[in-house]
Amino acid sequence: MRFRIPADIDFLAVNHASWDKLAQLHYDDPNDWYDIKGFLAGKDARCVIDRREMGDLAGARVLHSQCHFGLDTLSVARHADHAVGLDFSEHAVANARKLAERAGLLDRASFVHANVYDAGKVLDAESFDVIYASWGVTGWLPDLQGWASTLCALLKPGGRFYYAEGHPYAWTLEEPSHGDTESALTNQMSYWHENAIIEDWPVSYTGVEIPEGTRKAVEFAHTLEDFFTVFLNEGMALDFFHEHEGIPWAMYTRMARNPENELFYLPAGHHRLPMGFSMQWTKPIAP
Repeated sequence: MRFRIPADIDFLAVNHASWDKLAQLHYDDPNDWYDIKGFLAGKDARCVIDRREMGDLAGARVLHSQCHFGLDTLSVARHADHAVGLDFSEHAVANARKLAERAGLLDRASFVHANVYDAGKVLDAESFDVIYASWGVTGWLPDLQGWASTLCALLKPGGRFYYAEGHPYAWTLEEPSHGDTESALTNQMSYWHENAIIEDWPVSYTGVEIPEGTRKAVEFAHTLEDFFTVFLNEGMALDFFHEHEGIPWAMYTRMARNPENELFYLPAGHHRLPMGFSMQWTKPIAP
């Protein structure tokens, strides 16, 4: 799908400024949203969906695409032979390396600074057993096929690509006003949305205030069809596709965290809606 982006908007520069700031705010984590102390004490920071579905990583070389400040990358590194985190934010990569040192994982994890579309220029082709990308990584990208093509080229034949994301249907809904937890969710946009979405967020999903000047973000609404199509175009074979009611963050203010699995759900009595999805694809081995 091709998106219409306003001529006066440099989406990459806008999103880079936003995520560079968030990389520092989230690493500092004043609200303890990421539970970095728990991670340093041995907790696996990945959400329960990712942990369960990614399965055994023993001996694997894993690429974590768009890794932010590396918390999930380093959790993977504890179970794999080696994990590589890739991110376009300089602050994210710098903080990921700091966290790796704090966790004693410098020998099992490394971090690369690059735009994901340039991953093939900084990483070797067919060098990874597993590629991992999840929760809020593709909404910032207009060219989903380019994303899939670039990353699939880095996967060894027989390797697997695990991906999890907020559900495209859920993104079409919104609360009538911020903080309104009683009224029904309403439709805010078309499912097939061809315009770039310009957002202005005063507060991060972690609850930390975002400074003026870095609140703007440019997003792109991909459909489920888009996600299936880009992997099929790369000749990948589908292992599974799952939809989820619980996700790792509160997409709406009415969602509450379940203490048993730490996922956020719509309240009891609400219509059951798909909040997230996950899929895994395998790269075929040539005959």
